[in-house]
Amino acid sequence: MQLDRIHHAAIICADYVVSKHFYTEVLGLRVVAENHRAARDSYKLDLALPDGSQIELFSFPGAPARPTRPEAQGLRHLSFEVHDVQAAADELASQGIAVEPLRIDEYTGRRFTFFADPDGLPLELYEAAPAGNLEALLFELEGALHLREVRASAAKLEELLDDDFHELGVSGAVWTRDAIIDALRGEAFSARTMSDFRVLRVAPDVALVTYRAHRQAIAQRPAADSLRSSLWKRRHGRWRMAFHQGTPL
Repeated sequence: MQLDRIHHAAIICADYVVSKHFYTEVLGLRVVAENHRAARDSYKLDLALPDGSQIELFSFPGAPARPTRPEAQGLRHLSFEVHDVQAAADELASQGIAVEPLRIDEYTGRRFTFFADPDGLPLELYEAAPAGNLEALLFELEGALHLREVRASAAKLEELLDDDFHELGVSGAVWTRDAIIDALRGEAFSARTMSDFRVLRVAPDVALVTYRAHRQAIAQRPAADSLRSSLWKRRHGRWRMAFHQGTPL
């Protein structure tokens, strides 16, 4: 079995109206669906984050309070990624939400802080990796796909290409993941270089890469230049290419 990602986290609240306001108006989560189950006298509110993950907010009559101090076994807290922790903390404070002083993660060097929902559930704001680091990482990963030893290895290609990968080639051909792996392993290799490399982060776990590629001449074919674009997606903490397109120059 392979788990893809966390689909949702479920939260039981004491006051449904108060918690609904907190998660939709203060935190700005999008409402996917809202249902009242009369037999249980219970509300179920489905809320979505931009990356597709969800929070299920429940109300149950007479639910016991959650032990928070000292920390109990089980779910410790929920963590939300933001691009600027200080700005997010300031926004919460302006709405009367108590926020702890910012701290630095000793392992990643990134900033984080904690606050609480209306029922005392600890919530964390964790700062996203700087854009410069992502650009360097994707430059390295994209460049790896131009190396002879990577293109000749099915195992290495499988590590870099997403399961649903497809490509629109410079010839106009459409390639699936399996087809491109077979084609690259049997190609006449040409060295390639990249220039004008740019990264646009379009979602927390999705980035668009664009650049100009130069392919050196070999006996089997002449040199060529092309414009390239790739869509990279982060799954299980690892970035993999989901789509690629080449346009000849």
